[in-house]
Amino acid sequence: MKRFRMTGFICLALTILFVGTLLFLRLGKVFSAERKINGIEEAGVSFEDFKIPTDVKVVGIGEASHGNREFQTVKKEVFQKMVEECDARAICFEMTAAEASGYNDAVHETEMNLTDLIALTDYPLYDTAEIVDLLEWMREYNQTVPYEESLMIYGIDMQGAYRSVEYLQSLIAKGTDILTEEEKEKINSINTESGEEIALAKEFFEGLNARLSAEDSIEERLLAVHAQIVVQSINAPNFDSEPSKYNNHRDLSMATNLKNYYEIEQSRGNTQIIVTAHNGHVMKGKSEAFGAGDESLAMGERINQLFDGSYFCIGTEFYNATVNIHTAGTYDAAYERADHDFCSDDILAYQARYFEGGRYCLDFTKITNPKSRLYKLVHNYVFTGMVGEGYNLLNEISKGHRVKLIPADRYDAVIYYYEVSPIDPIHY
Repeated sequence: MKRFRMTGFICLALTILFVGTLLFLRLGKVFSAERKINGIEEAGVSFEDFKIPTDVKVVGIGEASHGNREFQTVKKEVFQKMVEECDARAICFEMTAAEASGYNDAVHETEMNLTDLIALTDYPLYDTAEIVDLLEWMREYNQTVPYEESLMIYGIDMQGAYRSVEYLQSLIAKGTDILTEEEKEKINSINTESGEEIALAKEFFEGLNARLSAEDSIEERLLAVHAQIVVQSINAPNFDSEPSKYNNHRDLSMATNLKNYYEIEQSRGNTQIIVTAHNGHVMKGKSEAFGAGDESLAMGERINQLFDGSYFCIGTEFYNATVNIHTAGTYDAAYERADHDFCSDDILAYQARYFEGGRYCLDFTKITNPKSRLYKLVHNYVFTGMVGEGYNLLNEISKGHRVKLIPADRYDAVIYYYEVSPIDPIHY
């Protein structure tokens, strides 16, 4: 009995020694000088010193996750920088056109309570103090300029066609004169709770889009996008049976909608526009990171093609993150979100700990020495944080919060954070 007990103690001691050695080696490496990249302070800059090109038509700002405050705050920071230093007056969100239209109406008047407004959001991830802060800034700015020079917010997502129909119905109730009496009657007759009924109106919305797109006024062309999005939603492949085709269709549709909004901005005298979405959408190249298949292209690549390369893509990235995520499988009254911790182990993001505030910007287009370690890192495969919505245990088992990619192939620049904190949805 004593022999077995002694053997057990020896095994336990060896196990503790083994684990302790591994931890020592791992932590020793983490905090050793080899984690510091030579020249990183010269290459990396603060956000204040970060320069966004003035000669590109579209600037993308990505999110490494939808559930972090810093990635929402930086949307406003980029928008402000482009208003002050560039020629942008509009930002496009990964949200329905109807939802964004409600926000756009609100930032052009002062009566609507913005906190109450975001309670109606389709995406709880936008139900935050950071988004209210963005909308408040836009509203304050718009009170100082005429409508033609005002800041606009647009929605490019083709999901939620019923919301666009409902938005058109609400305009009819307010007495719009943009639509004909026949169009009003047809739109009002649609039961938005019936997907089949909306699908049967496909030909009508195709015609409505064609008519409104040909008009000159901003209001008519904005409504044309709503009609187009209804058609895009009707034409979408089934997500459950053909997820790759669905994702490909969605990213192509979002890029197409962005192009239409850009043309509207051109008519307002602006040469640039901003688009913000998850990194997996704004990045260039293929969208295999989200299971869309090798033949599919990310929205950012579609934008790059539609604008003949005049697209500057800014990603975001974290080293450590506590992310607020929707719990997979919970919907409606059972809807649930929770905080989860992740580490990307991205050495480029790790460098943020050497910068003030734990954040820095790296413009890959300015890293030109192919012999430098930094050049090799951004031009070779590295693990990077990429957290989606819908958390389950497979995220932990498969390390699904990381993907391997070549940063310089996907982005023109990245804003790196050492640590990021979770969003705190106001109404959920």
